[in-house]
Formats: sequence, structure tokens, C-alpha cells
Amino acid sequence: MGEPMVLGIDLGGTHMRVAVVDSNGEILRLGKIHSNIHLGARQACLRLISECRMLMDEARSLGGSVFGIGMGVAGKIDRHRGEVVFSPNLPAMNGYLLGIELEKSLGLPVVMENDANAFGIGENWVGSGRGIANWVGVTLGTGVGGCLVFGGELWRGDDLGFVGEIGHMIVDPQGPSCACGLQGCLEAHSSAGSLMRAVEKAATDGLLSRGPLHDRWVKGALTAEGVYLSAKEGDLGARRLFHRMGWALGIALAGLFTVLGIRHAVIGGGVSAAWDEFIGPLRSSLAEHSSFLASEEMMVLRGALGDNAALLGAAKLAWKSLCEKEATSEIL
Repeated sequence: MGEPMVLGIDLGGTHMRVAVVDSNGEILRLGKIHSNIHLGARQACLRLISECRMLMDEARSLGGSVFGIGMGVAGKIDRHRGEVVFSPNLPAMNGYLLGIELEKSLGLPVVMENDANAFGIGENWVGSGRGIANWVGVTLGTGVGGCLVFGGELWRGDDLGFVGEIGHMIVDPQGPSCACGLQGCLEAHSSAGSLMRAVEKAATDGLLSRGPLHDRWVKGALTAEGVYLSAKEGDLGARRLFHRMGWALGIALAGLFTVLGIRHAVIGGGVSAAWDEFIGPLRSSLAEHSSFLASEEMMVLRGALGDNAALLGAAKLAWKSLCEKEATSEIL
């Protein structure tokens, strides 16, 4: 049958990424295609199935065989039913039994998880969380996601389909409105979406000063990366936004460290690329808002796996599921 391998899937609103992963967490082959979710859930699923089949063929060319699939999806997931319950980035998938469809079409067991949890599993396996018993994970992207690792294992709370929703902790009740309907959430301060909305508001209010940030906004070419580049070019408005981001993250992490009695955090996601602009304000805010731990005791680490964290976490889920089934069959 060949060397056992699994597929790890990271399903996002823009791209689907599928990888062949071995038992050591090494990515052997990687594919990336557009999600095209606007075409509907069924079409997106068919594209994903096609990509998986291609990667399964790649595994065979390497002398291996795929025995299981793990998948990380943004949103609320019913992992027992293989259902995407609700996904703000993949609205066409709401209520769709994606895991079941993949199992039927590919003839392989499929395990699903929220993408932020998959990030945590990946970093815990072969990334910055490896060897740390207890830590909180934060993903900075279009929104802000989170996860909790206790005793070296992902914590799922009461298994309600959501856990560790750090982005919706309120850090400033008078702060900006959040997409969740509340006001002053961490996500409203520290996400790519919050950066873009803040720039638009400043421009609308006539408060966007001349400079690199203004120039990018006028050209209609503004992205979260553009805000970061503007900050690196010395734009004071852009730098203030990253200062606000770090300040809000510091408040949230200080509260979590105090409540949970832990002292480690791992931060990843696309916006973590702006690390050098927000980590200073974050550490200052963390020290200012924590009374139980000294600043030198609190460790905030940058994720080591980049865009591959959720992908590898999903693969680890597949490996774990296969090992559990093998152990059960041996007992029986």
C-alpha cells in the first residue's frame, strides 16, 4: 500500500490549500486554488474534491498512500456531523455537510475543525507551541481567531462548535463596532478588517493626513499589507493603527493570563507579518494591565509555521484519528 500519508486542508474564503503530509509533519506536496465560493457550496466542494484527487495521485508518485484527511475551516463547525454550521468567510457553505461529501467522494475518513483550532494544533505539533504545556493562540487575519491549549492538548470547552473566540472579547466598550454586533471587541481593533475600516473612517472624516497611507488610499490600492508598508515608510497614522492593535492585544492577553493562570501566547495569521510594528505596544500594554505576573514572566511568541499552521494542524488531526482507530481495532 506504500508509506502512509494524509491530506491536510485549509479552506479559506479566498483560497483552498491542500497538502500531502507525512507523520513527522513534513509537507511533501502542496496545492493551492481559488475557493470561488461565489459559485456555491457544491461547486466549491467539487473543486476541492478534484484538488484532493490530484494530491492523492501525487502521494502515490512518492511511493505512498493517503489514508485520511483533516480539514480546517473558518467558522462554527459541527465536527461530529462534518458540517459547516456558520462561516462568515464562506457563507455559501452554511449548513453544508462538507465532511460527508468529501468522505463519500474520496472514500477516506475526514475530520474537520475550526481553522483557529487547527492553527493551534499545528503550532503545538511542530511550531512555536511545541513543548509548552499551556498557551493561548491568536490568529490575526481578516478577523481575529483564537484557541486554547491545556496540558499539551487543544481545549474544546463544552464542544459547542466554538471555543477560544478571543476576537470577541471586549477590550473597550466605547470602541469601534464589530461585525459580531458588539462594540469594542478585540477584532474591531486588531484585525486586517479593522485596519481597513479605520483608514476609510479617517478619510471620510477628513482626518487622513497626507503621506504613504493617504497615497495608497487615493489610488484605491489599500490593503492591510499596504497599511504595514506605510508604517514602515514612516506614516504616523499607520503607526498609530498598529499601536492600537498592540494595545488591544495586550489588554486581551493580560486578562486571559490572569483568568487562566498561564503565561504563554502564540500569535500567527497573515497580519502577524506586521509583528515589528505592534509587538512593542503589545508588550507595554500587557505589562500595564497585568497585576499577577511580571512583564518578564509573560511570553508572547510569533507563530513559526506561517500560512502552513492550519494546514499542518488539520493533517495532525487526521493522523490522530487514524491512530485512535488503529488502537481501537487492536483492542477489538
